[in-house]
Amino acid sequence: MAHRFGFLALVLILLFAGGPQAQTNQKPESAPTQTKQQAAKKDPPTLGFNRIKDVPPIMDMDAENEEREMQKKLPNNDFAKTKRILHETSLMNDFVEGFKSSKECNGITFYLKTEKRPDFTIQISVAGHDAPSGGEQSWIWVLGWPGDPSPADKSAHGMGGMGHQTNAKLTARDACLTIWDDVDLNHFKKPGGKIE
Repeated sequence: MAHRFGFLALVLILLFAGGPQAQTNQKPESAPTQTKQQAAKKDPPTLGFNRIKDVPPIMDMDAENEEREMQKKLPNNDFAKTKRILHETSLMNDFVEGFKSSKECNGITFYLKTEKRPDFTIQISVAGHDAPSGGEQSWIWVLGWPGDPSPADKSAHGMGGMGHQTNAKLTARDACLTIWDDVDLNHFKKPGGKIE
């Protein structure tokens, strides 16, 4: 027993005596690169509609199909796209209202009328919205990171998540939960979200 204690004491003495000298021969560690998740934890996350040229951020698939048929019958009619534009504007408003009323979106800033670049973008496709039977709607959403994968973050995959829901509020809720899962699991401790 005394032999083991003596050996342990000798090892500790050698470690402490040689510790500073051993450290001088080591290469200094570089600062760890900051991940998107670490950066997002510092500031409240932001969300905005996807801004793709000639693609609306929320697509009403029923109205788009109807528009295609109408353009075949009336190719020179300037009003063929009006219904789809009105419906998609209404669906965007439904989503924003769903965002405002979802507690899961508390702490996330939604960029609506600003040119600021959000941390996440959302693209939504809606079907069943114009169905006269009042059947169930289908809201398919895709959450992305603008510009990823970036050269600075080789691990970025360009998509934050995707899902399917039956209305705007549930779509907003699911998208916000996905954002929080990506950046901060303690999302319910954050203050309320806002629209800019």
